[in-house]
Amino acid sequence: MQKRSAKLDKAGTHALCVRLMALVLSVAFSVIASSCANLSGWVADWTDGRSGTPDKIPFVANSNMIRLITSCLSDSGQIETVYHSFPEKQLDGLSLAEFSEYVGILSRLGEGKGRLSSFRVFDESEILAIRETLTERLPNQEELIEQSVPVQLTYESETGGDSSIVYVQENEDGSLYLDADWVRQCIELYRFSKLYYTAVQNQNTDAVYSMLQNSYHDRDYSFSNETIRLKARELSRFYLLRVKAEFEQYQMTVADISSIVFDQKGVLDDELLNYESRSVTIRRDPSGSIVVNDVLTDTLKVRDLYLYAGDNRTIRIGDYSNNAYFESLFGQPLLTTVSRSGDGEAVDDPAEPKFDLIVDYPSARIYLHGSIDSIGAWEGIVTRIHIKSGDSDFSIGKVIRVGMTLDDFMKIYPFADETDFVLSVKNDEQSYRLKIRLAVGNGDKVSGIILEAE
Repeated sequence: MQKRSAKLDKAGTHALCVRLMALVLSVAFSVIASSCANLSGWVADWTDGRSGTPDKIPFVANSNMIRLITSCLSDSGQIETVYHSFPEKQLDGLSLAEFSEYVGILSRLGEGKGRLSSFRVFDESEILAIRETLTERLPNQEELIEQSVPVQLTYESETGGDSSIVYVQENEDGSLYLDADWVRQCIELYRFSKLYYTAVQNQNTDAVYSMLQNSYHDRDYSFSNETIRLKARELSRFYLLRVKAEFEQYQMTVADISSIVFDQKGVLDDELLNYESRSVTIRRDPSGSIVVNDVLTDTLKVRDLYLYAGDNRTIRIGDYSNNAYFESLFGQPLLTTVSRSGDGEAVDDPAEPKFDLIVDYPSARIYLHGSIDSIGAWEGIVTRIHIKSGDSDFSIGKVIRVGMTLDDFMKIYPFADETDFVLSVKNDEQSYRLKIRLAVGNGDKVSGIILEAE
């Protein structure tokens, strides 16, 4: 088959615009209504009543080809009839089984949206934008993407901005066809998705682990196999306790060669009181590997709001303290830096100006906001704790310390990487945040810890 070149020349682009406008005008009305039952009659009309061997079936016109394919999305009983209405060249060697499976995948885009009411081919600027987005994700698939024409589906019950997109491909002569490579890549992603969801729902952590392995190879840091197994166990546990819907009930919102996206509804929130939605993406990376973006987030534990010195719990972020208490806990600081606060409080109450204080110890720096008297004694609220080296026994929550390996940290917060190693919690109407810095390479270790009130 002669396929369209990856880059359109100026004349080709103009011709495409003309063809697409004609196509838009021919299909911008309702489709796939009760007349689907008469599809055999439509096929006969569109092929002039001719039949015969596949290589003698005439090409189906562009608008009619899209109409035939979309008709199957609402009525699977028409799939075989539609398949046999196309010449082999328009199916690019796809078998009936492959065509049927692909149409079944696309039909999930409309589940829960009511009747498919219309379709349209995007205009030229929209097409270029969609292709550019896909090419950024999969640069090695540029030629196939440049041949692909996105078609927007509109359903009766969908909300604004919630339309679905399916794709057909275009030859150099402007005729449309289904590219076998495109279809098979979409099928591969969907089959992987089904296997993944079956594994997590059945608590098959070995299978989940094997499917997650490719999801972490493009990071600046590295995880051990045990960390990935831990993630697999925690994901399986999450599905057991929180996800009530089955795979067949997920709303599929995107299906193309770069990704398949599912909207999971009926997911219990952290308090196990209300249901919410979450999105999961099964995508293909530029190397061709299939990776899972099933993002869970860790909440900062209340125990990790405290600074420990050895086994002793000392100050809590957000608490009030003073220099005498600091000295009793940590000894004399190396340096205490005091500066007038710039938050406007000094202007509001000049009699009691506020100060920002930094108290330095050899391996930690503690920030406060408060006041200082005439002899240099200070008191204030602890706003930030920065552990900058592992030379002492300072730690957060007794176990989080500079110098620990990334894998050891992940045992505490197995999904910290999903939020770039920034963890948050809201406690007593105050928000707190923990940031972890990494020394990448040679085991990937924690090189700095910052705990702060937001």
